[in-house]
Amino acid sequence: MNEQLAYEDAIMQDAIRYVKAAGGLIMELMKKPLQIQEKKNQSDLVTKVDMLSEHFLREQICRDYPDHWILSEETDGGREDSHQMLQEPHQGYGWIIDPIDGTINFIHHLSHFAISVGVMKDGCPLIGIVYNPVTDELYSARKHGGAFLNDHPLHVGQEQDICEALLATGFQAKDWKPNSVVVEQIGRMTGKARSVRILGAASLDLCLVASGGLTGFWHDGLYPWDVAAGLVILQEAGGQITNAAGKPFELSDTTLVASNSVIHEALISILL
Repeated sequence: MNEQLAYEDAIMQDAIRYVKAAGGLIMELMKKPLQIQEKKNQSDLVTKVDMLSEHFLREQICRDYPDHWILSEETDGGREDSHQMLQEPHQGYGWIIDPIDGTINFIHHLSHFAISVGVMKDGCPLIGIVYNPVTDELYSARKHGGAFLNDHPLHVGQEQDICEALLATGFQAKDWKPNSVVVEQIGRMTGKARSVRILGAASLDLCLVASGGLTGFWHDGLYPWDVAAGLVILQEAGGQITNAAGKPFELSDTTLVASNSVIHEALISILL
């Protein structure tokens, strides 16, 4: 193994160690009363646990990799240019963190939430780690290294037609309203896809496409920390991920369409 590969392998092993430790912290804090705050509205929430998880992860990275940059939801989420800052590739290695993806699920003790950590190199996604501390499911991938769930290889589903597809989507917090475009899109899927789910944690939804549990997933209004890790995992599992125009997805994009690749064109054609 050459020096660069050894270094990146160390980063991946450290990332796994960080998220598992953060997961242990979250599970302990779940036993205590939650302190909940609204960010933008009643559907956009943050807890003290989110902030403690993020602080822990940033602390570990800054200690072990002081020359790496970090973009994280609770620290950088108020920045209006969080997409714009990724349009110009950062040189070197960087970390994109969601300390709890699926905070509303977490608040309501639904087990579909995760810690999501994506590692970038020279502006390109390199490593993805998504960890659900309730189920102890660790999704991981490294560019050109395959995708895994707890060390078992992942592969996308084999559905050949949109009528066989189980899909998922979600609402951006500010779009949780009757005239949302998502409501209209779900209406168009009715009778065409097998069904549509709204699960509430984009990182895990992408991992479910990677594992074949879902055939496709689409979402408007996502942020880099929602998808940086799942992007690598899905691609390494053989899936396809684009923007709404069908072009390769960039972390500066706000609309994402993901699938097992076979149904991708059909999925986009219904969404347009």
